[in-house]
Formats: sequence, structure tokens, C-alpha cells
Amino acid sequence: MKKSLFGSLVAGAVLAVMAVSAQAQDKVYKVGMDQTDYPPFATKDTSGKWTGWEVDLAMAVCESQGMKCELTPTAWDGIIPALQEGKIDFIFASMTINEDRKQQVDFTHFYYDSTTIIIGPKADATKIDFDNPESMKGKVMGAQNATIHSKFLQARFGSAAEIKTYDGLDTALADLGAGRLDYVQEGRSTMAPFLASEAGQAYEEKAVVPADPIMGEGVGAAVRKGDTETLDKLNAGIKAVVTSGKYDEITKKYPELTGMLVVPTF
Repeated sequence: MKKSLFGSLVAGAVLAVMAVSAQAQDKVYKVGMDQTDYPPFATKDTSGKWTGWEVDLAMAVCESQGMKCELTPTAWDGIIPALQEGKIDFIFASMTINEDRKQQVDFTHFYYDSTTIIIGPKADATKIDFDNPESMKGKVMGAQNATIHSKFLQARFGSAAEIKTYDGLDTALADLGAGRLDYVQEGRSTMAPFLASEAGQAYEEKAVVPADPIMGEGVGAAVRKGDTETLDKLNAGIKAVVTSGKYDEITKKYPELTGMLVVPTF
């Protein structure tokens, strides 16, 4: 009787382990990304498919760890709540690592960094003085909503300039082109395609944003607080993609990013 009971318990335990293992193998990770175009990092083509440097990198990280991943476009200002509520499993969307966000999520090692710039019309001779908010008196400055860029502009120039925020960079650039904005702040790598385009020929880099705690520590993937399993997989994946040469292979597909990214070292 005891042997029979023991055998049943062992068999049950084995089946339970097998079930958990099968669930782990079948798990599909929902990758949170900004639902607005962010070229060359993520852009939706006419068929509805998302492509771009960051899309390719996220899929390569997943593949290196045997993770099944699917992109889940999400409104930027709701992307952290979506993670916390379990609607997505991690964020891979050019999210800068900073102290505010560290209180809400856990970050991987940074997977890229980029110089931040402010662009404006070539015809505008105004000097942007980061130590003197009054240098921007009467100006209208723009950035994407709920980003380090909008927070930085508000902190540095909000007392003198009007700071406008947008759901996406494309709408900010549209307002710049229409004369409703004087300047837009973003990463140099993100601004490069616009400045190289026909629409961007009347604009130029006006200033490089100085180091500031608001600007953070590079871009990383974010997971729910305490989700060490996903965090460890992503960190291992980022390292594998960089050290294998896959990172450089992906970047070569996007010549506009040449020399624009700070690459992590391991």
C-alpha cells in the first residue's frame, strides 16, 4: 500500500514537472513597443508589419534564448502600466533607464545609447543656452509625451519657453514643419532620417543636450519588478547578440545608424 501510494506520488510529481516544462516551452512573450512609428527603430509598413533596427534586435535577443516572442504595440504613455498589469511581458522600445522608472520596473543592461540633440530651422540664429532658460523666452519647444526629452525641456526651459508634447515624434516634426514649433528634442540617431530627408533640409542640429540625471543611463529592456527569470534571459540574450556579432550585422542593415549608437561591451 505504501509502495503504491509512494509510486503514485512520484508519478504525479513527474507529470507536474513535465506540465510546467511544457508550459514554459509554449510561453509566448509579449514584447511591448511604442505603437507610433519611430524610424529607423520601429516602423509599420503598408501591410501592417513592423520592421526596424529595434524590432530586429528584440527578435534576435529572443531567438538567442529560445524565447517565442510577439510584438505588442502599445500607447507610450500607458506602456509601463501595461507591463505592470501583465498585458505585456517586457518592454523593448527605446526606453531610457533612469531613476524614476527604476522605481516602477527592473531594467536589463543597456543595449544602446545615443547623443541627444535639439533641432530647429537653419534660418534661426538663436543660441540655446542650457544654463539660461531666458535664452528660450518666447520660443515653443516640443518632444514626445512622457519621455526624458519632454521632462528635460520642462525642467530646463519651462519657466521661459512653451513646452508642447506629442503622442509621437512624427507629429512633433509635422508641427515643426508647419511653424508651430521652433525646436524639437530627440536622440540624434532618431533625428538622422528626418534631417537627411527632403522635408528636413531646412532644419539642422542646433545643440547637443548636456549630461543630466533626467537623461538617464542608456536604453534598456524593462520587466516587471521582481521578474528575475525574464530579466536574466534578456540580459543573456543582449550579451549573446553583441558578442556573436549579430548586433553589428543588424546595425549594418540601417546605414543611417552608422556611428550613431553607443554599443554595450561585455
